[in-house]
Amino acid sequence: MREREMEFANAAVALKILVVSQSRKQLNTLLDALAACPEGHHVVGRLDRAIDLPRWVDEVAPDLVIMDTDSPSRDTLEQVCLATQATPRPIVMFTQDGRREAIQSAVRAGVTCYVVDGLKPERVQPILQLAQARFEEMHSMRQELQRARQELQEHKLVERAKRLLMQQAGLDEEAAYRRLRKEAMARRLRLAELAKALLQQS
Repeated sequence: MREREMEFANAAVALKILVVSQSRKQLNTLLDALAACPEGHHVVGRLDRAIDLPRWVDEVAPDLVIMDTDSPSRDTLEQVCLATQATPRPIVMFTQDGRREAIQSAVRAGVTCYVVDGLKPERVQPILQLAQARFEEMHSMRQELQRARQELQEHKLVERAKRLLMQQAGLDEEAAYRRLRKEAMARRLRLAELAKALLQQS
């Protein structure tokens, strides 16, 4: 079951929101809360089962996903993982399950905000803002970690290529590095790209 394009008041900043809820009462509470948000939001889809989440996330590309469940099952969390693998996005989960293991499982699956017994209209907008802030911070940290890993990998490639030149041409470390840098400039390649090419040829 699904409903598309329910538009609320226009605002400068509006989120495209996908809602997953089996409860009509909870859904109505969410829709009323979203309608009352001064920013204005668009519900681009409503699902009553999580199995459809990955396909719908891919299809409607929401800015944020809101999930309402009494307790997140393993199947539900698997769908969250699948939905966030390619393009991570903030996910808010309203639930009644406050168990530590449930919270940990949800966070590992990709849930940004896990809210226990907190589906109250006045709390929805602050929770969405918190989810966005947390997601942006986590995204920034992941990017920094990825850059650090790439820099380390590139450094290892350059070091291996440098050792190769030292062995093959009888150069000391500084001379080998200068040759690598000169060759990289001549070929208009990054140092790591040249190092990788040299290692593949050896």
